Amino acid sequence: MPMQVTKGASLDERSCEPQDAAPHLQIRAIAISAPECISGYKSGRALNSTDPVSLFNACRSAASLAQGRKGAWANSNWGRSDKKLREHFLLMYSLDDMHRLENLIQASRPNILFIGTMTLCMPGAVKCAKLARKMFGDKLLIILGGRHINETIYLADERKRSPSLVKHHRASPGRLIRELEIPPLFDIIISGEAEKLIVEIGELFSRSHQSPATFIAENLDTKTEGRWIADFPLSDNTLVSDGIPLKHDELPSVVGTFGVTASFDVFQGRMTSHIFSDTGPGCIYDCTFCSERRSIAGNIQEIQGAPRRLYNQLKETVSAVKQDHPNKGASAFVEDSIFLSGSPAAITQLCQLLEKAPLEIIFGGQFTIDQILRKKDVIQRLAKCGLRYIFIGLETLEPQEIGGMSKDVDCKKQTWKDRFLQTLDFMAANHIDCGCALLFGLGEAHTSRRNLLNDLIALKRETGQPLTLSANWAVQHPLRSCRESENENYLRWGTPEGELLDYFHRFGEASLEYPLPNVSTPQAGEVKEIIHLLNEFEATDA
Repeated sequence: MPMQVTKGASLDERSCEPQDAAPHLQIRAIAISAPECISGYKSGRALNSTDPVSLFNACRSAASLAQGRKGAWANSNWGRSDKKLREHFLLMYSLDDMHRLENLIQASRPNILFIGTMTLCMPGAVKCAKLARKMFGDKLLIILGGRHINETIYLADERKRSPSLVKHHRASPGRLIRELEIPPLFDIIISGEAEKLIVEIGELFSRSHQSPATFIAENLDTKTEGRWIADFPLSDNTLVSDGIPLKHDELPSVVGTFGVTASFDVFQGRMTSHIFSDTGPGCIYDCTFCSERRSIAGNIQEIQGAPRRLYNQLKETVSAVKQDHPNKGASAFVEDSIFLSGSPAAITQLCQLLEKAPLEIIFGGQFTIDQILRKKDVIQRLAKCGLRYIFIGLETLEPQEIGGMSKDVDCKKQTWKDRFLQTLDFMAANHIDCGCALLFGLGEAHTSRRNLLNDLIALKRETGQPLTLSANWAVQHPLRSCRESENENYLRWGTPEGELLDYFHRFGEASLEYPLPNVSTPQAGEVKEIIHLLNEFEATDA
């Protein structure tokens, strides 16, 4: 009879338990980011991270405990150096990567598989789970999470935290299993903040015997920090956390746990870390086409400690690069939807920290056009502290053509295009490079797309900026209670085999099957022309 964990016991308390109190099952875990495409490989010209950063974020607390030799995770396969730790994480792009997953499973012989999924990755998540089940059957605990789950399993009111109030979108994997639309592949489905939940699941797993999922469902403490929902579809059971907030100041960082292996071209050969202020799960604006908009992802949180969190991660980056890449400089990209949620007070505090104790690092982040023009003084101060790159969501040069944008706050003063040009001039004067995100499929005419790209080509030829472009094609996401997606299960691949799929490897997110409502599907000839112009932009020198 396995020892039951007392609900509410802290990790410190558990780590002090007598070693012979109960046999512990060793955790052998791997984590994968499910593939989004049925076949093919991402173009080297597409802006794309080589790290499964979302997985790193979700698993950082468990991995940190493993490396620190604390609790059940101390005896896991994650208790290795950051370089070895990465061997148990896999970023997949298409089903052509399935052999890599099979090799990882054979090498690791896992008993826990974490799968992270975005909406377009859901068919890939099912394929990966089927392969894992075929190889290891019920000996493997499969846990599914990610943004797609956050959007399909949710509480309409976060203040009312009861299992009876949990809502399932048509595309909820828990609902799809219950309604027999997909096989019973996933033992636990996690929606929400998973950092501490994953730690707790591992602790319980190590004490389970015949039926880990059942044992976890019966013993999982809803006081575990974070706003989360844990769905157990095979036993038709759902648990909702009490909503105790995560203490982000106490969470380990991604860079401190997983080290630095990436290098962004915009930072001139320096090694680049991904860092986070943890000020919220999405954007402070509410643009209707964006899946990170405030009304879906949620509001700002824990802004007070955010400057110190970022400073500490910048410092960790410098240390990690000096240790592992002594001949390289250090750089970092702040992965916030908007740098420190655009808070002048928080940015000022970060500048004060960097001015008081400067670091040998340069960094970049995301701002909106109007934020830059409204807050020139704080941007200039950041530039003096090491800000060398700003990524701007440009989307279009004609917001009125797509029904407007929430972030276009100064639309009555000047045109979006004029403000963008002013932003480029200001950034150039302060030695800040610019990158732009473009978003097609918002209802714009194809002539507008051509005009946008031709204007950017001319700008780069004249000024050298923007330095880089990221192109996406707008995708309709579940977005919880979104009327346009309410009957869609998202089990079809976003783009089937064919000419268009080949073209879309050049884009970030893109789909034929899931366009925005009342917007025509992308046409191969038009997409081909866009790629030609993107290539021309890349070949252009000032």
